Amino acid sequence: MLVGAMLVAGFPSVATAAEGDPPTPITYPISDMVQAPSSYPSQTPLPEAQADPADASINRGALPYAEIASTVNQLMAESDRISAQVVGNSVQGRDIQLVTVTSPETADETAQQMAWKQQIKNEPATAATDQALLDGYKVPIWFNGNIHGNEWEGADIIMNYVEALVTSDDPAIVEMLDSYRFYFTVTNNPDGRVNGTRANAEGFDANRDMITGVTPEARVIRDLAGIIQPTFYIDLHGYTSVLQIEPCGPPHGENYEYDLFLPHAYSAALAIEEAVTDANIEGNTYLAEDGSVTTENTGKIKIPYRDIRSGWDDWPPLFTPQFLAYQGAVTNTVELPHGRSGDQPRNTEINNEVGRVTVESAVEYFDTNSQDLLKNQIEIFSRGDAGEPLQTIPANPDPADYPGIPHEWIDIWNEADVYGAEFPRAYVIPVDDQQRSATDAARLVDQLIANGVEVSQATTPITAGDTTYAAGSYVVDMHQPLRGMANVLLADGSDITERVPDMYDMSAWSLALLWGADVFAIGSTQDASLDGVTLEAVTAALPTGSAPADASYLELATAGAAEYQAINVLLNQGIAVSAFDDGSVIIANSGDSKAAAATVAAEYGVQFTASTGARLLTENSEGLKSLRVAYSGNQDDRKTLERLGFTNLQHVSTSSLAENPALLDGADVLWVGGNLSFEDTQAAGRDAVAAFVDSGNGIAGKGSAVANFANSFGLTEVEANTGVRGSNGIVRVEDADGGLLSTYSQDTAFVAPATWYTGLGDNAAVEQSYASEDLVISGHWANEPGQSRDDAAGEASVVSATAESGSEIVMLGTSVNYRTHPVGSYPWIARALVSVNANEGTAVSVELAEEHLTDDTRGSVDAPAKVTIGEAFDVAIGGVEDGTEVLLQLFGDGSDLATATVANGVVSGIVIPEGTDPGDFRISATLVADGSLIGWDDTTAVTAEVPTDPTDPTTPTDPTDPDNPGDDDGTDLPETGSTLYIGALVLALLAAAVGAGLVIRRRNSALETTQE
Repeated sequence: MLVGAMLVAGFPSVATAAEGDPPTPITYPISDMVQAPSSYPSQTPLPEAQADPADASINRGALPYAEIASTVNQLMAESDRISAQVVGNSVQGRDIQLVTVTSPETADETAQQMAWKQQIKNEPATAATDQALLDGYKVPIWFNGNIHGNEWEGADIIMNYVEALVTSDDPAIVEMLDSYRFYFTVTNNPDGRVNGTRANAEGFDANRDMITGVTPEARVIRDLAGIIQPTFYIDLHGYTSVLQIEPCGPPHGENYEYDLFLPHAYSAALAIEEAVTDANIEGNTYLAEDGSVTTENTGKIKIPYRDIRSGWDDWPPLFTPQFLAYQGAVTNTVELPHGRSGDQPRNTEINNEVGRVTVESAVEYFDTNSQDLLKNQIEIFSRGDAGEPLQTIPANPDPADYPGIPHEWIDIWNEADVYGAEFPRAYVIPVDDQQRSATDAARLVDQLIANGVEVSQATTPITAGDTTYAAGSYVVDMHQPLRGMANVLLADGSDITERVPDMYDMSAWSLALLWGADVFAIGSTQDASLDGVTLEAVTAALPTGSAPADASYLELATAGAAEYQAINVLLNQGIAVSAFDDGSVIIANSGDSKAAAATVAAEYGVQFTASTGARLLTENSEGLKSLRVAYSGNQDDRKTLERLGFTNLQHVSTSSLAENPALLDGADVLWVGGNLSFEDTQAAGRDAVAAFVDSGNGIAGKGSAVANFANSFGLTEVEANTGVRGSNGIVRVEDADGGLLSTYSQDTAFVAPATWYTGLGDNAAVEQSYASEDLVISGHWANEPGQSRDDAAGEASVVSATAESGSEIVMLGTSVNYRTHPVGSYPWIARALVSVNANEGTAVSVELAEEHLTDDTRGSVDAPAKVTIGEAFDVAIGGVEDGTEVLLQLFGDGSDLATATVANGVVSGIVIPEGTDPGDFRISATLVADGSLIGWDDTTAVTAEVPTDPTDPTTPTDPTDPDNPGDDDGTDLPETGSTLYIGALVLALLAAAVGAGLVIRRRNSALETTQE
């Protein structure tokens, strides 16, 4: 559902989920919109947007968004060098266009180019010696503009350069277009461009989203990466007061082929520096000797590798240049100098001129070195395909060891730059009982494939050391061209705290540790094979969903996020769902419920299991409802809740509640993702929140914000402690035995920074703690007193409490939804919200039936082994207090025996009605209060013995009775019958005696007893 005010141009403000909408996807396959044309030019006119006078580009003096498509269409009408296509859409629905400039190609020529492109990646050893390929391949270069919306000039610079390429008669340009393909994503963030925001329309920074893919803007780059397969990539940004050109300083990404990346990346930056300083552009700025910015032409711009030795790194693959480097590209980020203060149109004019020289000099460098760049790309893919060890550059390298490449970088490289990785032979993602979550595993596989990683499925078992993984397990064979991409996504990463003083951004991101699935690294990259394992490539995770059609009831374990997506869809459809204390759920025995379950099983891959519904009789359960969630916080909170299927959302803040206290009306729970701290002038907002808590409504939240809330509104006492500002990483956690998160336990989490809880009130319980030893797996967490990892070790990371009002709260100290990345933590959010909700929904009901009287439910009831029909007997009832009202039922007959009150552990005066046929029966006891099953026991019902009459000739005689000696010829049938009856009675008594010695298992540990 589209909500919010309409923009002047006709675009909605944001498309957000609304009540009843399906969950927002977590993974997205590669889009069909990025398919390459079959020939060039490909000139279907681009849709033209309506002019928007509110476009923030106008005040900046930059190109309005609406003019991009019209300008490209005009150029296509005039030239056969230019092609264009829409390759994606922004959050608000604006087109993201890809412009390609190259000389015309027939369909056969384009097919040949595609074949060579595929050969470069998939058969790199052959490509390296294919002279026709080396001579004829149109080497690709790619410019990306305006991924940060209010860094406008990237799009302007691109459009100016595109026009120059398309209209120039310069023979050098014509020759370049015969030899290369130029690709341009003109504006990667059109919403931000129009709205004047760095982020996209949902508040996300797309240039921090390259491996998570929550933004459509980042997914465009991700999906184009494998289509374009660039050898050189330039990302145009701003603003840093002085022109800045990467490569970056340390720490360097561990998984790069840095000996092939750095020499050209640095040399290209130096070439741009020389061109820009030689141009001596009026109004431009330069780097002074002391690192400050000056208007004096010092001959220097800023190059992080040379000028910033920490705090501007290429460690994470989150940024587009760092992501594209795994495609074998040399990449540079360009940060234009002049910002948003002062004369903005003049700033734009200067930046455009600086950008023009930058792009032209980058293209000149590319033109001069294109063959070397292509050979480097082929070599990167070849090393991966062959499984060669990573070639780490040692400190103080010898130029003689690096022939044929630029050497300017060597004088700077030292021990601080040395990073590297050891690759395993493969990563295995099991699919059997070795896998924690089948849905998380499938989701991880899809995410790997979407990022260009090759994934296969083993058709035979895989044995590694003492462990065997079942056939069907997914395998990421590390002998593949993008092995660097595979490893950066799956490896644990490293703790680099001691190596660098600070970091530019995230320091850890492992999908294997943070996306909920179990992943195992096996072998070494130098191993020749996977011991005869047969692999079949997959293009998506195979279906995992199932819902047995012949079951009475269906149960669902909730290990992953997909299970909560499915549950919320069912609830939104009005299907009754009940949850047990362990978090698993059950749905009703009805045709509508089963049909809905089959649909969500297919859609979300969840696996229902057949059930008799007996758990509803023996365990605590609660009917769930479709929750209306009020939430504070930012886009991370909103998007994560939408992904989990909580689509009936109401955003609240301190100011909005003070202005409109009714925002909490109808909310079931409150998620505290951002501080709700009220000033004296905001009493109306505070009173509304206090009333919400006093009414017993539940609270869940994260970090210090929820702890502050707990203290402010009297839910419990707690002190929130946080790690050093800027610290982040992957840590070990330990769930409390029997605690909220213990049933689907995970032992790793992400922190940015960590929050730990101390000084807990008496009503608080620790549900999870940070590991006492070896807390940090990977990341950067500087040691500051009171904020160090040692201070956090062993302390509470998740705490729950129940206030006097009955309001429950769960506080999550890890960064459960940071940039929506730690998908494995999503179920913690859902479990917390469900557990604190005080507003029960429609419960799934079940009537006690004989099929529920199984060995698992036997016990806590002790009936006589034999009872006489019509005569009273007692039944012992264990595990309940005296005064409890119970219902006793007779199965084998199906009748109610009595509703009685337990006294001294017994209910007395129970009678099997006259007229009941003799036989074996089961006597069950259930609580009258809620229908839960206490237990059951066997008994045999017999008829009362008929009194003997000596005058009756049919009465059996006793030879020892002088008054009735009977027949002593040994053929007296009544005597024989009496003997048989006695023998049977003895056997029955023996069986009862043996049975009475059995240990009876009750429905929970509190009810266990042993019958003596």
